[in-house]
Amino acid sequence: MASARGLITLTSGLLSSAVPLQCSTPCSLRASICPLLSQVRHRNQKKTRFKAPPEPKQMERWSKTVKQKFDTVSKVSKYSEAFLSRVPVDDVWIRTHYLRPRFSLEECLDRHKEFAEPCMLDNLEGFVYADMQLDMKTKKKTKFLPNVKGTLLLPYQFEQNVERKIAIICKKEEDMEKAKNLGASFVGGVDLVKQIQEGLVDKDDIDAVLCTPEVITELIPIRSLLKDKFPNKGKGSVGSDIEEMWTLYSKGVTYNSQKETDAVGRLQVPLGQLKMPTDELMANFTAYVEDICKGRAKNLGPLITQILVIAPPSTERFLLQIEDYVPGYEKRTDTRQEDSDSEDEEAAA
Repeated sequence: MASARGLITLTSGLLSSAVPLQCSTPCSLRASICPLLSQVRHRNQKKTRFKAPPEPKQMERWSKTVKQKFDTVSKVSKYSEAFLSRVPVDDVWIRTHYLRPRFSLEECLDRHKEFAEPCMLDNLEGFVYADMQLDMKTKKKTKFLPNVKGTLLLPYQFEQNVERKIAIICKKEEDMEKAKNLGASFVGGVDLVKQIQEGLVDKDDIDAVLCTPEVITELIPIRSLLKDKFPNKGKGSVGSDIEEMWTLYSKGVTYNSQKETDAVGRLQVPLGQLKMPTDELMANFTAYVEDICKGRAKNLGPLITQILVIAPPSTERFLLQIEDYVPGYEKRTDTRQEDSDSEDEEAAA
């Protein structure tokens, strides 16, 4: 108790006097004696400031000459002649600095056939397609072409595994019997027109409507219902030869483009099965291009701007050298072929 009283008297004496700030009592002892006192540093005390170490300079990766060449390569426009004529010398190159490699149709088909071999994907029964990009622009900036549609009988046919419901409208009994023998889903005359008009025969159940010339005027009441399915002589759905029309629409291929934007369309058509000879697939491709581009005016330029040859389930998409197959392009010589020819000449010399 005596020590506690002495500590209290010492503490009260220190608080009442002005000497504790100048005494030589250690800081730890002062803090234990009077925790209310805090250490006050002198304002005029000089502090030594240390500078941060200088940051090392980054070394240049390339010399000035190499850097200048790299800058010129990266600044070349993709639409300039210098970029379009650039061809990689090696079998490995930077994609952004060169055009995407393009192939001939024969080379595209041969490559897909190699992937479809039994030791690879085993897909020789599969189909090969031409995926086309269409230019739907016209002379007017605010007007665009409608979707491209048509039915084509290919020179080399193949099984499509698609059942089409065809309606044949005619007056003669001979034509009706022929249509029934061919296997038409709906056969009739004026009575069939009334059934479609009243809704007894659903228009969505009919894929194509064929008719003879003598009944074309009686189909006018259902023109708004059929819309694109309405018979047209230009499409081959109006004629006196029923068997010819039936062959076109039952065994032919019907194509219809879809618009990605107002100015860009997309169309995908089957060329045939991979097991078919390459010559037959190429003949089908030529027939497609001629039929699609037949109504295109020359002053509008080419209708097809890009073609990719695909064969699902393979993920390979080979870009076709379109100038050699689509009308409206100026054929550009392949610089790779010229380089190889010049190398052969030098080697021979």
